[in-house]
Amino acid sequence: MPYPTTIFLNELQQYLQTNGINCTGQWISTLSTKNKLGLPKNVLLELKSPTLDSLAYWFMQKSLNLYGEALLKTIGLQQVQKITTESSAEWVKQFWNKKLGLPNSSLQIVDGSGLSPQNRVTTKALVTILQYAKTQAWFNAFYNALPTINGIKMKSGTIYHAKAYSGYITSKNGQSYT
Repeated sequence: MPYPTTIFLNELQQYLQTNGINCTGQWISTLSTKNKLGLPKNVLLELKSPTLDSLAYWFMQKSLNLYGEALLKTIGLQQVQKITTESSAEWVKQFWNKKLGLPNSSLQIVDGSGLSPQNRVTTKALVTILQYAKTQAWFNAFYNALPTINGIKMKSGTIYHAKAYSGYITSKNGQSYT
């Protein structure tokens, strides 16, 4: 659905009018008018998002690809004020380039869900990012979100007939590996 907010507002307005509720004035969404019109006069419904660690947990545990796309576009909205996959993916590539020196060629991001066969992340880039994550304050939430497969905290990824895993393992002698 290319414009879900607009479609929802139109459907709601039609429903109300069909049921004898007269609607006048401009219909807006605070999502599309952020910082332009201020707060709306009549709030019909406000939904609060679950916390990011909760979203990440279910995204990782159940491979909710829709969450991946939404998270990527949310990054784009927050960082470059654009809600497109392309601009969001470009920002992510530039972030890792600046933060860790990863070459742009090591990340090819076509969508946020990971379903596109054109998506590519080199092994070195993925390990570098996972090692960086271990140094961050949010690491415990990230680590807990990773599924446990055969006693290993890791995430799988599958495209066509290829399956890959990445994550963290601790050997019997206590050595940690990424």
